Amino acid sequence: MIEAKPYKLFNKIQNYDWGTKNEKAFIPNLLGLNTEENIPYAELWIGAHPKASSEIIINEEKYLLTELIEKYPVEILGKEVAEKFNNKLPFLLKVLSAERALSIQTHPNKEQAERLHKIDAINYPDDNHKPEIAVAIDSLTALAGFRPVVEITQNIIRNPELELITGKELINKIINEKNKSGLENLIKEFYALLMKRAENKEILKNVIEKISERLSNKKGLTQEEEQFLKQYKNFGADVGLLSFFFFNIINLKPGQSIFTEAGVPHAYIEGSIIECMANSDNVVRAGLTNKFKDVDTLLEILKYDFNKYEIINEDQINDEVIFETPAKEFQLLLNEKEKGFSKKYFTKDKPLVVLLLSGSLKIENTNKNISENYSKGESFLIPALMKQFILTCAADSKFVMVEIPSE
Repeated sequence: MIEAKPYKLFNKIQNYDWGTKNEKAFIPNLLGLNTEENIPYAELWIGAHPKASSEIIINEEKYLLTELIEKYPVEILGKEVAEKFNNKLPFLLKVLSAERALSIQTHPNKEQAERLHKIDAINYPDDNHKPEIAVAIDSLTALAGFRPVVEITQNIIRNPELELITGKELINKIINEKNKSGLENLIKEFYALLMKRAENKEILKNVIEKISERLSNKKGLTQEEEQFLKQYKNFGADVGLLSFFFFNIINLKPGQSIFTEAGVPHAYIEGSIIECMANSDNVVRAGLTNKFKDVDTLLEILKYDFNKYEIINEDQINDEVIFETPAKEFQLLLNEKEKGFSKKYFTKDKPLVVLLLSGSLKIENTNKNISENYSKGESFLIPALMKQFILTCAADSKFVMVEIPSE
């Protein structure tokens, strides 16, 4: 049933409340769809996750990609990938477009994910880890990783209201500590205490309101202070607002990227991105959300690096970029090619997924008896069975490829 040819993917849109709306809605514009008034268009899922699997058409009938992979794992995934990843497509590609902040979150590693799924399958719906990469399409403002300890200490000093949650003694220890590792340990203790005691909503509300009142009357706000006030309007007295004083604020330009591995705290604040991850929907949330929060688990799995966060492709190279990460499930490639570009690709007995952000592509087999055309917003699967293919740009084109890296 599965042939050695490309298959157009029909993908699901997730309408989470933080998505872009109306004339700002990026995803409908990409797909050439009319927007429904005031409906948020947050994510487009491209892959084979059971929550929202893509579909393909065979003999004029639509089939879920999840079901087809179960039936034809070797033809679609290739023998090596099918064996290694238990007959599952190991990655999930997304287009994400945020008008306002997503939750402050982190993801468990594989061992932690298996344990969390076993004890709470409702809030942790699968047993997989979720390393992920985010590549800015237009721009992205995000939080990721703990700031250097000097910056965190300065923010603690600038926000004396925090002592109403943690007490003054621990703050004085932080201010007076001269040893770097000692200071890191104190800040870990401070952050954990802050998150736990902030579960007292009256205390948290008092602190957030006092900070907001002071900042509203201040001139020359820092970016974290601006974001605190902006998100206060969206979320009220939410403990996630305090994360702006602890985590790096990152501003990505088109083509720039960040990678988040297990335990790294992060949140996407605003912008449209390509996101690729291991095929999982496991999230440990701690703020800026009305969804289930799990502070105990968050504190247990958090990774404290205390460094400026690395930006991948900082120079914004766009002709052909391979975003190298430690992830074994995926490798993302960003291509921007002129009309007439043509190249032969080899699948190496692995599947490949392509998303076209602009332009027009033609995909042919080497005998040129199979030829498919794709336009802006369309995506397609090259099954492992199709050993090689020729990709030609029928117009200036920008496209994303996801492959499974060789070890």
